[in-house]
Amino acid sequence: MYRIDSMYEPMVEALLAARSENKADRWMACVAFWLGRQQIYNVPDYWFALAAKITSGLPDADKSAILDQLSSKEAAQVSATADWPETPASLLAVVDGWSPEPAPVDLYAYAASKRYAVETGGIVINDMRVMTDRGSQSLITGAYNYVQANPNVTVKFKTAAGFVDLTAAQMTAIADAVGVHVQAAFTAEGEVSSRIIAGEITTVPEIDAFDWPSNSSI
Repeated sequence: MYRIDSMYEPMVEALLAARSENKADRWMACVAFWLGRQQIYNVPDYWFALAAKITSGLPDADKSAILDQLSSKEAAQVSATADWPETPASLLAVVDGWSPEPAPVDLYAYAASKRYAVETGGIVINDMRVMTDRGSQSLITGAYNYVQANPNVTVKFKTAAGFVDLTAAQMTAIADAVGVHVQAAFTAEGEVSSRIIAGEITTVPEIDAFDWPSNSSI
């Protein structure tokens, strides 16, 4: 990132970006001449050559407005311009340092975070929203173990919408559904990891687009 207190760094970045898009506007010529006069990054010849090339292709009114402000040497360069100048490697190195390449995404770590979000995102069973975060999973497991030992009891169970009374059979069905959901999430992560290894998945959007278990009705 360029320094916020520097006026020429964003000017350079904007000028080079516009040039890469094959634009040639009056502001670009003005900026390039200014950079050349200031000898920014010790490549004045490049700035003047770029400014001359841009100016030579401007509409007559814009071209005349710029030529009126140039020295005889600068104006002569506009008249003699030919091809677009090649951007110096030293300048490219400086500009690249302002916007370094982002660190590569760890696809395996992203797949794990995706699985965790799906795993703990809850499910809907018979119109009842059941939480599946790690704490809820533990409580559901405990309630399941309890009704297995006491099949005639009714348990108080807290859903996302509030408390409900459940029979042992209902509690068992919930525990089974949550178990299926959690295992499906891990199975999906395993398949994604295999496809990453095989080179079949190479981006984050492809991980998101995988057929993950739903957090809605089952």
